[in-house]
Amino acid sequence: MQQRWRRHLPHTLAGLVLLIGLGFPVSPSAQVREVRSVTGEVVTEEDAAISSGVTVAVETRDGQSWAVVHPDALGRFEVTNLYRQTYTLTVKAEGFYPTQLYLDLKDGMGTVAVRVVMHRAPRTKAAAPLPALTDLSAPKDARKVFQKAVQALHANQLDDAREKFQKAIAEYPCYARALTGLASIQVAAHDLDAAAANLHQAVRCDPGFPDACALLGKVLNNQKKFAESEEILKQGLRLSPDAWSLYDQLATAHYNEGQYAKAQEEWLRVLALDPAPPAEVHAKLAAVYIQGGARDKAYAEMQAYLRAEPSGRFASAFKAMMPRLAQSGAQVATSPQPEPPAIPNP
Repeated sequence: MQQRWRRHLPHTLAGLVLLIGLGFPVSPSAQVREVRSVTGEVVTEEDAAISSGVTVAVETRDGQSWAVVHPDALGRFEVTNLYRQTYTLTVKAEGFYPTQLYLDLKDGMGTVAVRVVMHRAPRTKAAAPLPALTDLSAPKDARKVFQKAVQALHANQLDDAREKFQKAIAEYPCYARALTGLASIQVAAHDLDAAAANLHQAVRCDPGFPDACALLGKVLNNQKKFAESEEILKQGLRLSPDAWSLYDQLATAHYNEGQYAKAQEEWLRVLALDPAPPAEVHAKLAAVYIQGGARDKAYAEMQAYLRAEPSGRFASAFKAMMPRLAQSGAQVATSPQPEPPAIPNP
């Protein structure tokens, strides 16, 4: 049992545990580890039980799954056989934002009771996709050249792709997809002004094309034109309310303006729309939670990032920060905050 326990420990703390184990005698009674239980209820903000579709998952602090249970019709649940250590408890329910709690079971005895309040995610009507008018209106020759440009882009033949996108646009100046494709190459070349000009034209030609709005939001964020970015992204969301990439860039604009609560809300919308988003969304949420002092939630988001991208560009920074977060335990609100990681802007 002790060997299994040690395997579940974070790598950064394993040496410390071994040192303690070797430095002190262990009595026979201590070799049988005490276990504890957690009971709880899952309710809405109106204090109503969520009767179905709820999942409660318990993980160790190093991300190992420990238990998964489903509350009953009254929203009640119980998790037994938990060791005297720390865990994260994640609750998910359809139509609600996921909620995470930090469980510190090292001290005390008996059963711990928790109450999980779930916050409703905004209901958005799945808007019927607007006709891709510029695709349908583009002449046949322009569409053929565009397809060749896409093939060159996938083959990383950027000069060839640029030339063909430009040719397609010359054939049809309001070809929104070709304008966006050309802009993506210009962004890679750090020619942001040219990219922004082409993307503005794409949005004017096809306001319902979310790819153009999202890329333009990213370009404007990189140019620190956050108010202009917000305006474009909100315009895109009115026409494409399910496009998570628009919420992602809107959150980035809010974060860089210091509006952390708004940024958190928009990145949680991304998770509500796509439960398996790009790993960097978890990195961004971790940065927001650190700004707000929610160290347990920041830790959980760092875990999620490392599970998705164990060698990603934020992996080293998170691995260095996580032991300090874990050591703070329940005193997350009063402990000094580490420096937040630089916010990614994919």
